[in-house]
Amino acid sequence: MNMKERVAFVGMTVVSAIIGGAISGHIFGTATVDAAAHPHAMMAQKFVLVDSHGKTRGVFDVTAEGVAQLGLYDGGGTLRAGLGVGGNGAPALGIYGKDGKTRAELGLAGGVAEARFYDADGVKHVALGVSAEGVAGLALIDKQGHDRASLILEPAGTPALRFADNSGASRIGIDVTPDGLPGIALLAGGKTRAAMTLNADGAGAVTIYDETGGTKASLP
Repeated sequence: MNMKERVAFVGMTVVSAIIGGAISGHIFGTATVDAAAHPHAMMAQKFVLVDSHGKTRGVFDVTAEGVAQLGLYDGGGTLRAGLGVGGNGAPALGIYGKDGKTRAELGLAGGVAEARFYDADGVKHVALGVSAEGVAGLALIDKQGHDRASLILEPAGTPALRFADNSGASRIGIDVTPDGLPGIALLAGGKTRAAMTLNADGAGAVTIYDETGGTKASLP
């Protein structure tokens, strides 16, 4: 991989592809329950668990969308934890705050295992995932929903770290190739404008690019 290819690599937005999509949206589908094979089993579409005061503390049912789900409530009637499996086999787990807002989600869909974490206002700030191919990714997100920092690791062993501005545009990228060669890129408008790399012979190089991506200056 030459210097220009490496510099282009660190500007990729692979993390968003790994962890994109709401986990809760994956579990809704058409579900089927095979109870006919167990004639001695108790069968129902909904079970409600109540405490000694008659307050609902748990619900186990199949929704109109076909999701088999279990919901657990606190003493005030607020949903605090939920587990569901859609008809397509995608499982999801949700953890909620005292106000019912989502604080954490964990799910598996399309071969991607993913987790998300939210603040007290229900705003997502951390997301991580691993694809079926072994691509691992972590993203840190601001209150406006922009990825501000991300880290990915390809199956070949290439880690890449990316930093973005408050619009979500990549500004700094750092990577290390499988053979141990590091590189740093500074970007503007989605294009690399400056890069610093270390070659296999131990020699360092600095390259400056113009707005079209052409080399403007280099050292050595």
